[in-house]
Amino acid sequence: MDLLPVGICIVDDSLTVRYWNACLEEWTGTPAAEIVGQKVTEHFPGLKKAGFIDRIGQVLQGGAPTVFSSQIHTCLIPSHFPDGTIRVQRTTLIPLETGEKGRFDAMFVCEDVSALTQQVKSYRAMRNQTLHELEERRKAELALIAANEDLRVYFAEHTSRLTEPLNGTAADLEAILQEMEAEARDSDAVREKLRDAIGTIRTMEKRLTELIEVARKEQQDVGQEQSYFMPRTIQGSYRP
Repeated sequence: MDLLPVGICIVDDSLTVRYWNACLEEWTGTPAAEIVGQKVTEHFPGLKKAGFIDRIGQVLQGGAPTVFSSQIHTCLIPSHFPDGTIRVQRTTLIPLETGEKGRFDAMFVCEDVSALTQQVKSYRAMRNQTLHELEERRKAELALIAANEDLRVYFAEHTSRLTEPLNGTAADLEAILQEMEAEARDSDAVREKLRDAIGTIRTMEKRLTELIEVARKEQQDVGQEQSYFMPRTIQGSYRP
């Protein structure tokens, strides 16, 4: 068992160490000669805790093997790497028959799962980061939808304001045309009507320009590279 890449310790029913392999010697820095024949709890008092000693006692009575998860119990027999970080272990406790009826020893099998634990932590951190980024993207998409909806409402409202004066201007121009065709026109009155129509058209042109600028700004604010949203009627006639 000295050649196995896991730590192995065997204790009897009095918790006296009967075997301490080379791997545990290397991990803990405690030679077998110093610990064999002594109580394991004297060297590692943490094993006296109720959560540990009770389960060890069950195994020493011939109970089923028990596992101490590295995620709950970092290690039963503490050891450290050269850089001072603790070695994370998964420890299995196995009952061993002694040859005497009703008496059992307990074998600790300590596996170094430090690398695996670090990989799990890295995976969790990556997953959490990914979930965070997905949530931020979802929020950004919702903000974009809201911004586009606001812009759509804005255009719907202001487009309706534009159509009324334009309809009036069209009616005025039709009236001028009818007067000219009937040769019953007053040149001054015609000029005045034309000036009013031209003024209305210029005002509509200015308002359309303002709407286009609003669309540009909205597109920049949401940070999108796609074409900014404009009603199709404006898109078809406007060329930046």
